Amino acid sequence: MFKKFLSIYLIVAILVIGMVQSATAAFIPSELTLNTKAQDLEKVQKFLEMKIVSQRLKDFGYSEKEIMDRLSKLDETTLHNLALKIDEIKVAGDAGLAVILALVIIALVVLIINLTGHRVVVK
Repeated sequence: MFKKFLSIYLIVAILVIGMVQSATAAFIPSELTLNTKAQDLEKVQKFLEMKIVSQRLKDFGYSEKEIMDRLSKLDETTLHNLALKIDEIKVAGDAGLAVILALVIIALVVLIINLTGHRVVVK
């Protein structure tokens, strides 16, 4: 009974600890919040000039002239939102977290199976 209670407690504790996000707050300098259209346009153009992005757009059939025409037609709010989204993009991705999460899940499954009295045998 104690092992069952302990295993349930540990499972719930690990899930709760894994879900809790740390929240921090700080002052933002005013020059960061007052981006102009020219700064946003420059940021988007730098992003579009990256080799991977430009090749992907060419694969979709867009020419540089079409891209610049569409970019010049964007209103200021949309351009600013696009510039903010560019900062959030991870170019290479992050598979390390997925590997660690998979290992933790496997370890929990093996722990639960062992605590219930069964054996895990790998042939």
